[in-house]
Amino acid sequence: MSETSYYLAFDYGTQSTRALVFDRRGNSIASAAVVNENCKAGQTANAAVQSGDYCYGQLIAACRKLFAEHTLSPEQIIAVTLTTQRACTLLMDDKGKANSDVFMWSDRRMVTGELSPMGWHYRVGFWFSGMTGRIDYLRRAAKINLMRELFPGKVDASDKIGLLSGYLLTRLSGKLVDSTASQVAYLPFDYRRRAFASPRSWRWQALGCRPSQMLPLIDAARRVGNITEGFAELTGLRPGTALISAGADKACEAYANGAGESGLLSLSLGSAATVTLGSKRYFEVFRYAPAFPGLEPDSFMPEVQLERGFWLLSWALQEFGASDKEEAKRLGLSTEAYVMDAIARISPGADGLMLCPYWAQGVIYPGPEASGIMAGFRPDHTRAHLYRALIEGVLMTLERGAKRLVAKSGIPVSLIRVSGGGSQSDLVMQLAADIFNCPTERLNVREGSGLGAAMCAAVAMGDYPDLASARLNMAKSARRFEPDPANVECYRQLSKRHQRLYPALKSLFKTR
Repeated sequence: MSETSYYLAFDYGTQSTRALVFDRRGNSIASAAVVNENCKAGQTANAAVQSGDYCYGQLIAACRKLFAEHTLSPEQIIAVTLTTQRACTLLMDDKGKANSDVFMWSDRRMVTGELSPMGWHYRVGFWFSGMTGRIDYLRRAAKINLMRELFPGKVDASDKIGLLSGYLLTRLSGKLVDSTASQVAYLPFDYRRRAFASPRSWRWQALGCRPSQMLPLIDAARRVGNITEGFAELTGLRPGTALISAGADKACEAYANGAGESGLLSLSLGSAATVTLGSKRYFEVFRYAPAFPGLEPDSFMPEVQLERGFWLLSWALQEFGASDKEEAKRLGLSTEAYVMDAIARISPGADGLMLCPYWAQGVIYPGPEASGIMAGFRPDHTRAHLYRALIEGVLMTLERGAKRLVAKSGIPVSLIRVSGGGSQSDLVMQLAADIFNCPTERLNVREGSGLGAAMCAAVAMGDYPDLASARLNMAKSARRFEPDPANVECYRQLSKRHQRLYPALKSLFKTR
């Protein structure tokens, strides 16, 4: 690879689709983004569906914008790779054409009607293990069962059931394929084996799928083939450009952050917030909560996720922060900079205001009954107190998740590398260092998911022998933040109180 040959990583995220160009040393060369609409107009409440053609078109639009805004030649792009948001499900025919809309991870609808009964031996097993209620929740939350309720007969008649990652890879390559490292969804996947479940597994009955409906899988950092002539023509890319498999956005981001390196923890502060360790050994942070596939062969990414992570700050600003936005504009500041300055004036603990960030439910964690809590309001609290309590609540919850990860893995953590939108704030980075009582760093590039995908391209194209070598050469840290001893002790005490908040009120949210 010459010094002017680059990798192009597409990142189809929750809020935008990005076209990101990296060189073999991991430097960001150019980027372009287009805003995503995760729901078509006129949809019902809680819906989040989009057409497959729209998603494919977003890749084209981002690539065109990239070439329009930067002095790049198509000949400089030697490989294309792709990472996408997780758990986005659709129906496809045997050629890869979408037979349904893409049901995005953020779709909050649940199955409301009767579920088809599972075999008696499965039901007995669930009853003995105390999992009957959680399996029922899993089945009602599964996108594939929602499609079955909305479109009777269509799921059973479909040739293929896949994820957004597989659909887009298929459109780009003309081959039915998906990456093993992208398999994060309510599908019949055996995470311990990193393969679809055995034919006798309960998962097939629970989700009403057939093995023949699943897409063929390949490992990350493998050459899928070449981009199609049609995609090349629509984007301006060179025909015959190599197409490389990567993984889901969190798998790529956590790997770029160093997950899997001894003593290093990955903390992602995006719309969804996660704390992740990389491991060659399969283990579950919470019983029955799987460790997802990692980018490296036979690797896993055990994590704790808050599905509504730093999205909560965006939500709070949208619902309550109109005057903050106006004042920031008047002062010539970004809303984020203005808000962070206001938060910095509030003492640790937000003067007694606490927030529990369980805005989204889960099968195992935080549980089907999960609900957010704000507690401790007093007349002197302001919106800045709410913003600070929100950030502290997310970080303290993730810190407890990190303790579980460390306890399960047996590997102490000496460094936390942080990515996602929240990592761009020095205040948030310092809060993370204080709450976790551990040094924090951020990468020198903002796009951790894209960088992880570019590492896959670098390996597949022969620039590095393996992903570990690619990461060693391509991931570079920027500023480090050390814990402040006074704040560490303060948050140690605050975290004890915060930890008791949800258990004290959990029973109020249970409906059965």
